[in-house]
Amino acid sequence: MANSTLVLITKAPYGLEDAFAGLRLALAMGVNGMKTSVVMVEDGVFNAVRTQRPEAVRMPSNIEATKELYDFEVPVYVVKEDLAARGISEANLFDGLKVVPASALKDLVADHDVVTTF
Repeated sequence: MANSTLVLITKAPYGLEDAFAGLRLALAMGVNGMKTSVVMVEDGVFNAVRTQRPEAVRMPSNIEATKELYDFEVPVYVVKEDLAARGISEANLFDGLKVVPASALKDLVADHDVVTTF
């Protein structure tokens, strides 16, 4: 039985429901006490940008969905190299995220029983 889950968010925030679904899965696990972490990687780093306007596309806010994780002590990481590759400055991220180097992914994967990708 799995005791911990790492959720990889690889998709941009809007247009598809993948990123939102991954954040909600992480929330469900965190609410139920399972050790859970989230990593925004590849195009998933766009979910970390503080200037999102979900109302413009009539979608729920991925920022709010992410911030709900903080209430259950679910850490949310953003891969530094993926931010740089997409021209996103750390100054443009919303509060509470932890920027980590890509080399930290290996340790995060090893520290969780299950890894799921959205």
